[in-house]
Amino acid sequence: MNGTDEHRTGQDDDDTLFSEASAWFFRLQAEDHTATERAAFAAWLARGPAQARAWAEVRDLLGALEAPARAAHHAATPAASRTAKRPQTAPVRRILRGFATAALVLLLAGGALWRGPTLYQNAIADHATAAGQRLTLRLPDGSTADLNGDSALAVDFRGEERRVRLLRGEAWFQVTHDPAHPFVVDAGVGAARVLGTQFSVRRDADRVTVTVGEGLVEVAALESGGAFQWEDTVRVHPGESVETGPRGLSAPQPTDPGIAFAWRHGQIVFRQQSLASVIDALNRQWPGRVVLLNDEAAERVVSGVFSLDRPDPVFDALERGIGVRATRITPYLTLLR
Repeated sequence: MNGTDEHRTGQDDDDTLFSEASAWFFRLQAEDHTATERAAFAAWLARGPAQARAWAEVRDLLGALEAPARAAHHAATPAASRTAKRPQTAPVRRILRGFATAALVLLLAGGALWRGPTLYQNAIADHATAAGQRLTLRLPDGSTADLNGDSALAVDFRGEERRVRLLRGEAWFQVTHDPAHPFVVDAGVGAARVLGTQFSVRRDADRVTVTVGEGLVEVAALESGGAFQWEDTVRVHPGESVETGPRGLSAPQPTDPGIAFAWRHGQIVFRQQSLASVIDALNRQWPGRVVLLNDEAAERVVSGVFSLDRPDPVFDALERGIGVRATRITPYLTLLR
């Protein structure tokens, strides 16, 4: 082996260790990491000085990014765009560092807004899921609730009303019929009230979407005084959905429950949806993060049916269909350019 080959092999080893260290860093930041994974990381770190050096480099990179990330957050400027563009001929290690830098800036810039509410919501919730996790619950009255990924639910069954609060994310309900005790889902800016039916409620920032599979659901908007306008509701029938938000209640729209509820069966369906909304959906369904570095591609339209446990076909389809390039930095971080 000549000197050039030896140098390349050493660089490849360094790149591999840097990638492994990055993977450990992002995994250990996830809220659902386990004690077994922490023990596995400790074993990896104890293998030798090369692992320790790679870990130190990743930690140093994070420390160096805290100040620019904070500045990017306050200025609301795409700071990552300056670091994302690297020459294609650069060594693999530089490319990895450049991509990791861009992603970390984005993640850290939004971290205070994303993680703070999540931690608070989980603290007051009776049930919560992490990204990529789904949970089926039996409620006190015998009703069933399925929680989608990155969701939180609080249960408050008192008096004559069966009430749950959707603090974050999405939930599907199969409600036991009980005319004497209405079932109410409070989702902040909107609420749904039923006697017995099947429906889902999705909470996105200042917008709530209710989709009905069976039965009849009344949807009310939040009025200025902080109460729901049950005197002025929209009735939603099977195969319809309605939204409520800053502009009030929308009219019911035809919706395919098979698409809306596909996540309950391990699938994710996109029909003429923007890439930005697709990324939001992927981040709810998979551990880690998918980050879009090219804002111009956010409104490109995506359609397809994919399995929730197989992310690679989704990225392959995005590359073929709308011309974005997917780079998997670790199993927990994918960048789209």
